Order: sequence, then structure tokens, then C-alpha cells
Amino acid sequence: MHNSDKENQKTPPISVGNEQNEALSALWQTQPVTTIDVEEVKSSLRSERTKQRWYMVIDSLAFIPAVYLLINNWDKFTFVAHAMFIFMLTTALPLLIYQLWLRRVAAFSKDTQTADHLIKLTKQIKNNVKIAFITKHSTWTAVLFGYAFLLERYFFGDPAPEKITKMTIVMTSLSIGMLVWYVWAHKRQKRFERQLKTLESMAQQR
Repeated sequence: MHNSDKENQKTPPISVGNEQNEALSALWQTQPVTTIDVEEVKSSLRSERTKQRWYMVIDSLAFIPAVYLLINNWDKFTFVAHAMFIFMLTTALPLLIYQLWLRRVAAFSKDTQTADHLIKLTKQIKNNVKIAFITKHSTWTAVLFGYAFLLERYFFGDPAPEKITKMTIVMTSLSIGMLVWYVWAHKRQKRFERQLKTLESMAQQR
């Protein structure tokens, strides 16, 4: 056997797979790693706790004037208007209770173990997505109810031109306001969805 053949036998083959693995390993080590800022998570949860408590108060108080106006002017409305208002209240009250329940996670949270902060904040942001979704779609339902009430006044109530004109102006203003509110709620929902994805990715790194 020639010496060259012996040398070829002694020379180990080059492992392409090992070189690729080493290159990938080196590349992985150079990638930035997102670390969980515990203090930032705690601060965000405390901020959510304060905001959700205020939102619960505002949501509850906003329901009172509508009930007061309805009771105070009950005799001025027709049977059709009574049915419409009762339907509105029976629909709005469960939604109010549901939104208050969604806000409970952060509103009644306490300073417990550090591991719980990220879990609670993630749950509340997930609930915020649902709240923003409800808020967004409550805008066009409010507009529909307003126009239905306007038609009721025209066909069953007092069809005086002055009152119809005034209600038309009110409904036009309400429609513009609800459109702005819809856009705001939609952007808010998307922002919460982005926050939720970030928090879920942070939870996977724990």
C-alpha cells in the first residue's frame, strides 16, 4: 500500500454538520435576549390597578343618570318607547356587570410574589382587549338606538317640526361622536393586543 493511501486513511473526514452547528450556535449567542424587567411589570400592574378602579367607578356612575332620566320622564313616553328603554336597560346592565368583572383582576390585585405580577398583568390586558371590543361595538348600537327613538318620536310621539329638528341635530352630533369613539376604541383594542403578545412572549422566557 502506498504511503499516500495510508495518509488518506489516517486523515479524518471533515464534518460539515458540526461546522454548521457551531456556526448556528455562535449566531444564537450573538442574538439579543429580552429580559423581564420585574420593576417595570410591577409598576405597570400598579398603574392598571389604579386605572381599573377609576374605570369601575366611572362605569357605575354613568349608568345612574340614564336611569334617573328614564324614571323622571317615564310618563312622557309611549308604550313603544317604554319597551325600547326596558330592552336597552336589560341589555346594558349585564354588559356593565360583565365589564366590572373583567376589570377585577387588576382592580383587586395585591402586592404578592413577583411571579404573580406578570400573570395578573397578562390576564388584565387580555380582559382589556375584551373591554375595548365591547366599547367599540357599543358605539354603533347606541347610534341605532338613537335613530330608533327618533323614529318612535316621529310616528308615535310629538311630531312637532321644532322637536324633530332638534332631535335630528342631536342625533347627527351623537353619530359623529360615536364615530370618533369607535376609532378610538379600535386603536385601543389593537394596542392592548400588541401589549398582550409582548407579555405572553415574556412569560415564555420565564
